[in-house]
Amino acid sequence: MESHDFSRPDDHTAMINLILFAILGLALFGSFIVLALQGSPRSLPDSSAVQAVTEIINLEGSSFSNAKRLLDDTDYQVLCSNPDLRRLAERLRNERRRLALTWISLLQNDLITLWRFRRFLIQRGVPSNVREELGTLQALVLSLVLLIFLRLSIHAVGPFALPRATRQAGRLVDSMSKGAALVLGRIPTAGWAEIERSWVKSAA
Repeated sequence: MESHDFSRPDDHTAMINLILFAILGLALFGSFIVLALQGSPRSLPDSSAVQAVTEIINLEGSSFSNAKRLLDDTDYQVLCSNPDLRRLAERLRNERRRLALTWISLLQNDLITLWRFRRFLIQRGVPSNVREELGTLQALVLSLVLLIFLRLSIHAVGPFALPRATRQAGRLVDSMSKGAALVLGRIPTAGWAEIERSWVKSAA
């Protein structure tokens, strides 16, 4: 009787998972780009207002400058190539996962803080309109949802599976920061110091 040598189920499962996460990575990458473009204000804020926002608000997630290094798997692959160092490679992977999850959490906090700062400005009488605020709220919610999915993917497959999409996460905070700077720019620069004092007092 002729025997048929089907591929092993484990190989099929691994291939399916690889394809699914590749699709997920592309979808997340595209979503980050779209959200970054939608979340950015139609008119660019003054550079001094952008700088003022970063000075008034401590944005811990967006200030992290080594995301590319954190998500680079070169060191991990080098360690994995040596059987004697695979345990060390696993420790490196777990540590990078922990750091990546911490970074994503900081980005989530940055987004919420920037939205709160924007609301703080508007409550003090800075002009805005309903359409602008609804668009900002929509961008905030979708950005937070994307970061949640990103956290889940890092939990499931580690920090090296979707490096391009993960690196783009910081752009969401950049867009929200520019929106807050645009609102701050509607206040004369002479009043920014008072805004900072009031914000620090309200956040304490």
